[in-house]
Amino acid sequence: MLSTPSAGNGEPQSGGFNDEPTRVAGVDAAGDGWAMATTPVKHASPVKFSVWRSLDSLWAYARSSGVLVVGVDMPIGLPGPALRTAEIEARELLGPRRSSIFWSPPLCTLDAADHAEANRLSREVTGRGLSAQGFALMPKIREARQTLGTASFQPWAHPQAVELHPETSLAVLAGVPMSVGKRHQAGVAERLEALSAVFPNIVDAAVLTPVPGPPHASLDDLLDAAAAAWTCRRVYSGEARCLGAGEIDETGYPMNIWV
Repeated sequence: MLSTPSAGNGEPQSGGFNDEPTRVAGVDAAGDGWAMATTPVKHASPVKFSVWRSLDSLWAYARSSGVLVVGVDMPIGLPGPALRTAEIEARELLGPRRSSIFWSPPLCTLDAADHAEANRLSREVTGRGLSAQGFALMPKIREARQTLGTASFQPWAHPQAVELHPETSLAVLAGVPMSVGKRHQAGVAERLEALSAVFPNIVDAAVLTPVPGPPHASLDDLLDAAAAAWTCRRVYSGEARCLGAGEIDETGYPMNIWV
């Protein structure tokens, strides 16, 4: 019987895991919490899902249970006046799906009280406004930066944190970018087909087996987390490519996207 992991604050979280000798995990924002997909590093191993109220409790579990690489779908290193090279390269990789990559908010907007202030600060520093979608990421970006120090992104860290983007992960996995958005039925089918090649239980785990909350993850949250977990396998094995390699922000966080 699978056990239920508990958060650092003592609140039970959903989903369970058998002990695995070598595991990695992908993480996606899910409403007011986070969804995590955990898998052994061996190709075509099953994936398991859980949800967490906070990234801090998720990270504490990953550290205590020996997960080696955790990929987070969230920009953490934030740019100054120039755009992040990683996002320019990711948009080139995605071609017709490039609009799924939002430009990261600049570092100067990190503590803005509202979108109007963030938009003003962004225009002053970069000459560009900040989209509502970009500003909506701010609470999760702050949470990620509070949980993960810059040392968490070093190759010797346990777990090693990496930033990634599920659409670029899926494009590499499938050999071409996804053709339909993830919230459309055809887009779900397309993603399940791609992920089934590396997670034989993806339909059962993501579609047929409820992941109890709260928080409550949507299907696209789970599939994004699974795509992130696949890229983390590649990071662990040394196969992954680092977009924007070598770029760091003014506070020392890397501005990379792993694919």
